[in-house]
Amino acid sequence: MFYGWIIVGLALFVNGLSSGPVWSGVGVWIKALELHFNWSRAQLTGAFSMAQLEGSIIGPLMGYLVDRLGPRRMVLIGLIITGLGFLLFSQTNSIIVFYLSYGMIMLGTAGSTWLPYMSVVNRWFVRKRGLAMAIAGEGSPLGGLALVPILAWAVTPGSHGWNVTAQWIGVVFLCLAWPMSQLIRGRPEDYGLRPDGDPPDQVAREAVRPTRRAPSPNQLQFTGRQAVRTHAFWLITFGHAFSSMLFATLTVHLVPMLTDQGLSLQAAANMFSVALGVAAVFQLIGGYTGDRLPKNVVISFFGFIQAGGFLMAVFVDSVPMAVLFAVIFGIGFGGRNPLTTAIRGDYFGEKAFATITGLSSAPMYLFMLAAPLFAAFMFDATGTYKVAFLIIGGLGVMSGVLFLVAKKPTSLPLDRKVPAPSSAD
Repeated sequence: MFYGWIIVGLALFVNGLSSGPVWSGVGVWIKALELHFNWSRAQLTGAFSMAQLEGSIIGPLMGYLVDRLGPRRMVLIGLIITGLGFLLFSQTNSIIVFYLSYGMIMLGTAGSTWLPYMSVVNRWFVRKRGLAMAIAGEGSPLGGLALVPILAWAVTPGSHGWNVTAQWIGVVFLCLAWPMSQLIRGRPEDYGLRPDGDPPDQVAREAVRPTRRAPSPNQLQFTGRQAVRTHAFWLITFGHAFSSMLFATLTVHLVPMLTDQGLSLQAAANMFSVALGVAAVFQLIGGYTGDRLPKNVVISFFGFIQAGGFLMAVFVDSVPMAVLFAVIFGIGFGGRNPLTTAIRGDYFGEKAFATITGLSSAPMYLFMLAAPLFAAFMFDATGTYKVAFLIIGGLGVMSGVLFLVAKKPTSLPLDRKVPAPSSAD
């Protein structure tokens, strides 16, 4: 088997392991801590928002470190930090400890899951990049689908409770840190292979661990500095931010909101799982389609669907309506999710993929910070999520527009430090 697909499988597993308890399970943790400590939703959401602020600040640094230190080291360090964060979280007895522990968890997962693994997948695939990233990204919806209902059951006082559950999650991350990192291989050329599993040429077979790949003649290789000077970078950045903040808001508020609207905690968690299950299917469809049609057009199409599903959430008043919302949102979220990462590889190459993605993630994390926090304050002030969701959903619609007009750069920006040749030359 081409080892690139093994790396895709590792990415799927690690992303799924972090998705359930770290990202998709935020609403479950919030509800459990709300019942235990009687903290307000604004206080609880603040931890998630502070973690997004942390991501915005360190995102560019994380991308740089992945490119400089290598994904293997980052995965090892990040998974250890995540495990220690969960162990600290299990000892929470004040809001300060909760904020500190959740900050550690988000820091660890930012450096050990999505960014380093997608950076490696981007190196191992070119023609099949969309599909490979779609399969690797399956960990996010599948992890939520499989683990959120289990998490909702485990944190209830009649089962294990939230603190014991967090403790065991931390142990699992610590035990997996070393083996998961050692299975990573940086570039196919280092092992006499070529991207996509193409037959190696004679040069590649005889090379001994080359340190740098010759750029493809049909692929522009941008540095981080060059990428930020293109319109496409900023259109993709804010398009991704507007779409990601929809999922971030639902991650924090969907379970509490649906319980407020009459569903049980288990039923609300199940609806989140339905959305993620549908997303898992359409993630493959989106990845496959994005390898055959312009990625920005495909992202735009699914982005509009995702925004429409998000706007339906505040009108849920029954289980059938909740299922309809979950299906529509899942279609949109799943279809666009892998392509918002893959499009950066297509537009800017692999030379500084992690650095460019890290730079692009800074505004995204800020929006993922602001949107859930805004929804929490609006709920505490008005007792309803309706106004907040309508505003956030409207910005989500703009995501489709921005991606639609984001065209692939056709040349590298000129270096402004190089003076133009004079006539005397």
